[in-house]
Amino acid sequence: MRIELADVTVRFGDQTVLEDIHLTVAAGERVALLGPSGAGKTTLLRVIVGAVPPVTGWIRVDGLDPFGSRSEVTALRRSIGCVRQRDDLVPGMTARTNILAAAAYQWRLIDWLTVLRGAVPRRYVRRLTELARRHEIEQLLPASVERLSGGQRQRVALVRALLTEPLLLLADEATSGLDPVRAAEVIEHLLQTEATVVATTHDLAVASCFERVVALRHGRVVFDGAVPEADDLSRIYGRALVAERVT
Repeated sequence: MRIELADVTVRFGDQTVLEDIHLTVAAGERVALLGPSGAGKTTLLRVIVGAVPPVTGWIRVDGLDPFGSRSEVTALRRSIGCVRQRDDLVPGMTARTNILAAAAYQWRLIDWLTVLRGAVPRRYVRRLTELARRHEIEQLLPASVERLSGGQRQRVALVRALLTEPLLLLADEATSGLDPVRAAEVIEHLLQTEATVVATTHDLAVASCFERVVALRHGRVVFDGAVPEADDLSRIYGRALVAERVT
């Protein structure tokens, strides 16, 4: 899915969170949104998915307006998968049920009839089996999600987002709370999908795995290219903070 934003500004009350954002992401491209906390990365994802409207500018995702007609919004939401920093898993339910519930809005009438008979549509069972094996969560599926560690929950959330084979995958700090080895595995799986991927991070090591890095500072794009170098990091994080990290 192709993403286009032009002259996008977002304000919360008197606070400008995003200002004059111009950004194009090609279909199938993998982009890391890099920047410190409060830079506007999560808000930018929420604009793309149609959760936060801009005060100026326009957005198109695959040619559709995420704030447009009901049919446009419905079509987009069926094509977008999201992995959030807070995994949003439903307590009291197993990992398997949490994952399969993500597909409910795509079920056809025949699928609902299958569910009413106490079964799950076969194509989702097959897809879940494949993803669970790939992401090594097969043993976690019967467990209630509150019994899982943070890293385990994040892997369950990733599989849930991938279940419906989205054309666009938005990941908000998807490696938060994971050790470096597991974080690298999650990023590897994200980048193996055929979907367009846009992922936020404050970690340069994570951003370095992506073919393109777009960095924000104070709600503005301050870098757009390959992995940023020392001078670029000063623009992204501020010279004082970069100096602290180096020393």
